[in-house]
Amino acid sequence: MPSSTFSLKNLAALLLSGHASEEPAPGDRRGSSRTNPPQPTPLGGAGITQWARDAGGCVEAGQFAESLDGAQVESELSEFFRETPEFGRSLALRLADFHESDSRGELTLIGGGGEAVVFFDPSRQQVIKLLGGAGKAGFGWAMDRDHEGFWILRPGHLAESLIRFALAEEQFPTGLDLHAVGSDGRFLLLRQPFLVGENPTVSDLDRWMRLHGWQPHRPKTHLDMLATLTWRRGNIIATDVRPENAILAEADGEIYPFDFIVARDR
Repeated sequence: MPSSTFSLKNLAALLLSGHASEEPAPGDRRGSSRTNPPQPTPLGGAGITQWARDAGGCVEAGQFAESLDGAQVESELSEFFRETPEFGRSLALRLADFHESDSRGELTLIGGGGEAVVFFDPSRQQVIKLLGGAGKAGFGWAMDRDHEGFWILRPGHLAESLIRFALAEEQFPTGLDLHAVGSDGRFLLLRQPFLVGENPTVSDLDRWMRLHGWQPHRPKTHLDMLATLTWRRGNIIATDVRPENAILAEADGEIYPFDFIVARDR
């Protein structure tokens, strides 16, 4: 098991640690010439992977593949192919380095979205999210500004995406935390409690956001999602705020946002 220091809660301290590095790991993505570069940070992907290695939180792609129920994953992928071929192909591509049909692990494939492939861990009652690799969002979407000051979304690299997830957990606590980092820095695994419930209604989510101090925000952008699904509280911006990205839990009747994209407006 990774040490207790291997947590999103410790990223702030890590930024000041001896692991700080500007050198990106092999899987890191940087902003294109069409966007502003990421905000400077003393921690690069190489620093993240070294931290994970020291804490016992690094895994090989083959190790993660062994933790999957290969037959179930293959069956689920086939079902996705039949129902939505394009989505099925996307999932298969993202799982190419991890799918072994004869593996006998217990993680089962639930599905995925624009950022992550999602698995269920029955023994811990958690979901495991796989990011990076062949995913279009890299290690998760990053909010940024282009050269004209318009807000955009672009693929995030490892270090900045972890900072985004730590900020999201700070603003919307759900139990999200690190699970493992690929030993080559090319993939990331997050874990989160499995919540039984249903998506809230639009009006319920709107009311919940306002109750917690958030207000609708229309940033300068050309993207419909940023223009219509963005909220603000102080200097924090949250977008992709929609019912599909939140759960109304059966256990306590609370709403838990789990896939909002957050950033600081510097």
